[in-house]
Formats: sequence, C-alpha cells, structure tokens
Amino acid sequence: EYRISKNRNRVTNYWGFRGSNVPLNRTCFAVPKIRETIVTVIFVVKSCIMEDSISNGGCMKKIGFTLAEVLITLGVIGVVAAMTLPTLNQAISKKIRAEQIRTVKYKFTKATDKMNSLGLIGPYDSTAAFVAELQKHLKIAKVCTASNLRSCWPYDKVILQDGKEYEISKVQTGKQFKMDTNETSDYTSPSIGIVTADGTPMILSYNKKCSALDPVKQYSWTTEDNKPVSNATAGCVAAVFEINGTGKPNTLSKDVVLFNANGLGSSCAIELDNGKCFSAAYSPTPVGMEECEKMRANGMVSYCHYENDYWVGAVKQCNGKSNMPSQNDLAKIGSLIYEGNPSIELTGYTNYLTYKAGNASSFGLPEPSFNLWSNSENNAFTAGYRGYGLNSSGWYYDRVRSDVLVVCLVD
Repeated sequence: EYRISKNRNRVTNYWGFRGSNVPLNRTCFAVPKIRETIVTVIFVVKSCIMEDSISNGGCMKKIGFTLAEVLITLGVIGVVAAMTLPTLNQAISKKIRAEQIRTVKYKFTKATDKMNSLGLIGPYDSTAAFVAELQKHLKIAKVCTASNLRSCWPYDKVILQDGKEYEISKVQTGKQFKMDTNETSDYTSPSIGIVTADGTPMILSYNKKCSALDPVKQYSWTTEDNKPVSNATAGCVAAVFEINGTGKPNTLSKDVVLFNANGLGSSCAIELDNGKCFSAAYSPTPVGMEECEKMRANGMVSYCHYENDYWVGAVKQCNGKSNMPSQNDLAKIGSLIYEGNPSIELTGYTNYLTYKAGNASSFGLPEPSFNLWSNSENNAFTAGYRGYGLNSSGWYYDRVRSDVLVVCLVD
C-alpha cells in the first residue's frame, strides 16, 4: 500500500499523507516500519468501518441516543415542567393582578385629586351627592342605587376570607365595610354602585364628616413597584371593586379588592331568634360630664351625673341607646351561652345553669364571669346590665362599673 515518491524520495501513504523521510538508499531499513504501519492502518480502517464513520483520513466515533434515553430525558423534562410551570403561572398572574389593582386605585385617586384641587372633595351629605360630582372627573358608565347594587356587580355573592359567602347587595352602607361611626367618621348614608368606563365595578360609601382638604397643597402618593397608587384625597371613600369580571374565584383579597375599607361583610357575632344581630363585646370608654351634656342635648341620653360614666360610654360606642340590647335581648343571649337553652328571667336571678367552656367565646364574648350593659337608663345614678356567671345570671344596676362590656346592634 505504500509507494516511493518520485519527488524528493519521500514515502507517501495511500491516502496522500506524508510519511517519514526515507532516503532511497535506506529503503531496506524502512520496510519493517512500513509493514508495521500498514498493519496499524488496516486495523484502524476496520474499526472505522465497524463504527460506520470514516472522515478526513481519521475515524469519528458515532454519536447518538437510544430510544430509552430519549424517553427518559423527555420524562425528566416533563416532571420539571410540571413542577415549575404552576409556580411560574402563579407569579405571572400575581403580577398582572397587582398591576390591575394599582391601576384602578390610581385612576380613582387621580379623579379625587382633581376634585380636591378644585375644592370639591367635600364634605357631601350623602354618597350619592359625592358620586354626582365624581362622575364629572372620572369616566363612569353606570350608576346604581343601594337598592339595585347587583346591577353594577357581575355576580351575586363574594367569598370572604373565612370561606363564607356574602351577598354583595347587602353592602348598603359603610357598616358593611366595618367603618366606625364617631366624631370624624360617618359612613351611614346608602351605598352607591358604579361601573367605570373601563368596565370596573365598584361599590362606594362616603364619609359625610369628611374634612375639606387644602386645594393648593400637593398630597404625597403611596407607591408600589415605584408607581403611584393613591393619596389622601381618596381617604373619605370606602370602596370594594372587582378586577376579574364574571371569572372566578370571586374571592376577597384575590379578585375582589377593598379600598380604604376595614373589611367586608356583616359584623354580626350574636344572632338572636328575633332577627337581631349584635357585635362582639367591646369595653366602652367612659364619658365625662361635659360630653355627656352634649349627648343629652342631642337626645342620646336622659341623665348626666358622673364624671366617668361608663354606661354613657357604651351609648356612644353603639351610636345611641337604640343600638344597644334590651333586657329581653340580654336574656336571649343568656339562653344561647348556657347548655340546654334555658329560659332566663328578665329581672332578678336565674340559678342552676350549666355552662360549657367555649360557648361564650364562640359568640365573641368573654368566658364567664362577665357583664353586658342594656339600653335601660333608670336615672342619673343607675342603668341596667346583666351579669353572666358559670352557674347563674342576674340583673343589676350601675353606671360607673368599668368591667361592664357592651354589644352593639349591627346589620
């Protein structure tokens, strides 16, 4: 397989590669080496044929995967995808949702900011009056009264964070946003539903005691992801809005969003068989003589005598005696917390009662013993309250006991 080159007497292999310099007069000494090289080349060629690859005078090893290897690889890819894609989708959805929420708040606040610059932020005597001005500064496609809120909301019920369903049409005032009523806060006017021009449904409740803001002052904006969200000009409105239309999950804090509101739903902790609902128990702050006289002038109480009157503090907490429980209501509360739903006397004492631990706390009440004020005002020195012990319940009178709690009527 070797030949002697006529040019410069060099040995060249069959495929054209240069061999070692071999002078013609030393060919005899090169023969054994040539024979060894020929054997090596034949072995390499056979190997290349077996590997099915000969390229450029050399041998390239075959590269490839078996069917089993391909299937295993695809399976691993599928498992990794199944593990990562849901997380990725959730992250993307969360980002989109956050941007939608920010946009709604920003557009609403831009409108109230403009209203404030014109000296039109309030106060107004109702939510309806506020919305009448708002729609001059915010594009609103539809307005719904409190009796027709469902027409401005895409579905009937919202799922609250505790998993319970709540009918959106029940958001009649700011009470359903759990807004307080006090010297600076009054969200008791009927709610108004709107649908903005971009299709966002909202239910609004306006604070009738909203203080007028300085129209010249520039109020600072809160930001999210370095983008403006809202400022103080939107602070007199409690609202809930929806970012997902008729799509699921229709759940508070997901696609149902509160804006300047304390919560959503009923504040009812104690529901009686007469249809009344009362809140969890509060510890009232005592009222002094001067404030009591103002409340008496407004017809909220009939008498004032003590400098620290806790019963008047309870009246203030509930925004009037009419929102406090009667003797009969307090007796019914006793029937709820004692085993066997016993009858409780309206006045005097009821003994031999059985209490099971946890019954009272399930209604937002302390464990016995505890006391609750009634709406009964006897004179300047006494008002009625009921005590609940482990084995008895009784009717008492006082006005200045600091350990008597109050529950208030709620919707």
